[in-house]
Amino acid sequence: MTVAVVMLSGAAQAHAFSEQDSARDAYQRGEIMSLADIRRNVQRDFNGQIIGTQFRSSDSRGYVYKFRVLSPDGTMMSIDVDARTSKVIGVKGQR
Repeated sequence: MTVAVVMLSGAAQAHAFSEQDSARDAYQRGEIMSLADIRRNVQRDFNGQIIGTQFRSSDSRGYVYKFRVLSPDGTMMSIDVDARTSKVIGVKGQR
């Protein structure tokens, strides 16, 4: 059982590094804004604590940061942000 947990943990870490590498490469090519700037915008527009961030790229939506935000009242929100423009393109949960 311990081996399976370690293997899953390693797979999760490899995926996280892959996301980070993709985001860093896109930023260095000037294709997206910095994560720090986008986080500031999310914090400004949504009252709550950012508890998770994922970077995704797709043919249809381009580069997207997905934020999980916990509001002060305990509501969880999932916020999709266009990484090129920092515009919110989707919100799930209550604002």
